[in-house]
Amino acid sequence: MAALEACQANPALTDLLDELVQNLAKAQGKLFPAIKLPPDSPASVDMMRRAMDYLAQSLSILQETRDIGEAAEITAASIARALKALHPVVKAAKDEAATRSIPPASPTDSGALSVNVNTMLNMSTDHQFYNGFSQNIEEGGIFVATFDPKPIDSRVIVNFKLPGGRPVTARGLVHWVREYNPMTPDMAPGMGVKFTDLLPEDKKAIEEYVSKRAPMFYDDDK
Repeated sequence: MAALEACQANPALTDLLDELVQNLAKAQGKLFPAIKLPPDSPASVDMMRRAMDYLAQSLSILQETRDIGEAAEITAASIARALKALHPVVKAAKDEAATRSIPPASPTDSGALSVNVNTMLNMSTDHQFYNGFSQNIEEGGIFVATFDPKPIDSRVIVNFKLPGGRPVTARGLVHWVREYNPMTPDMAPGMGVKFTDLLPEDKKAIEEYVSKRAPMFYDDDK
């Protein structure tokens, strides 16, 4: 609520207001019913995970508004407090599920998991392409910022949009996972999806994009 009120009170945030409010409202929409359920129930944990993703998207949007002033600072601080409160609850539930030997979600032989990137990629999003020593993006992939990464080696289909609204659908494997670390809150959690099937025209569009925003580096040997 504090984040929403701060956003709506500052005219300087007008250009980003719709996207910010949409993500914050979606987070609220997940958290309100979640608090009425037992905190370790699967439904509650799933809603809290989704709320964390929406909050993380809002923080990503705010990265380009750091110089706007007090409203952006209040909004970012409110979101950070919410993430700090939610993370240990969700982590504890995941750890408890692991002790019960509940297997994580995995793709079936009939298809792959669908992963949708909620925002269009730009210079400030936490979602980012990566490559290794080969410098070939087709042998690299895309880092998807999320608090609910899929298991390593899961087959996934990633849907995202490049600047200008160009949609891209690519098949891949979850190659690596970065867990949330409260000691480094600016480093987004998520998963690296290595491309396994990329259309030539999509590869060309991605290469054009990374010529303006250099991809992050991931060492296959580590």
